[in-house]
Amino acid sequence: MIKFFRKIRQNLLMENKTGKYFKYALGEIILVVIGILFALQINNWNQQRVQNKEEHRALINLKLDFDYNYITLDSIITRTEKSIALQTTILNHTGNKPRPKTEIEFDRAINALAALSVYFPKNGYLNDLLNSGKLDILKNTNLRNRLSSWNSVLINIKDKERNVEDQIDKFYDIMHKRGSWLNLDEVATISVLTNDPLPRSGFDIDNRHLLDLIEFENTTENIIFQNRSVLIRQKLGLDLIREIKELLEKEIKE
Repeated sequence: MIKFFRKIRQNLLMENKTGKYFKYALGEIILVVIGILFALQINNWNQQRVQNKEEHRALINLKLDFDYNYITLDSIITRTEKSIALQTTILNHTGNKPRPKTEIEFDRAINALAALSVYFPKNGYLNDLLNSGKLDILKNTNLRNRLSSWNSVLINIKDKERNVEDQIDKFYDIMHKRGSWLNLDEVATISVLTNDPLPRSGFDIDNRHLLDLIEFENTTENIIFQNRSVLIRQKLGLDLIREIKELLEKEIKE
């Protein structure tokens, strides 16, 4: 093809048709430019198609992770609320207040003091996007902002969980010194104890005497307070996940 155009130009020059030659040359240049632009456009279309596929794959994977994150956090919130409610009943019996009718009733409430449902979300795909700098593959700015703020919300939840764990450690100290773990084990619901029960304590001890200790009352209050703080952060996290899920669903449909 190039030889063909070159032959035409040579013939025009040999025939001394300079004007036609320049017009032809100009037309040829325009055709070449159009060809280059067309090739660039095709390349851009191909790149855009690849990027769209990558974005769609990212949206699907993020949706799967945050569906899981929502279900697990919602379940943990329910357990946290139940624990707080049961823990609070203990404060109705401390000091000179009426005692629980049975030790078993009290031991069930005490077990709730050591209950902490730790949240373990799926963050692998999001972290890969963040660490590789590929979060920009998502076109929706609002979605990118929400995803970028997720880790800070998760850090807040983890910080509050550690505060609860610190108070639970203090409760353990009291139980080691003044209470009976074997009595608590009788009302435990975890399989490691229900499948192979341990014997009752050989000491004549009733855990209700812990209600006379101001240290026990204070520790119980601190556990409840810290659990309420965790619950606030958990609910904020659930709200954010809900927003992220809605944005992901919208982007996937488009």
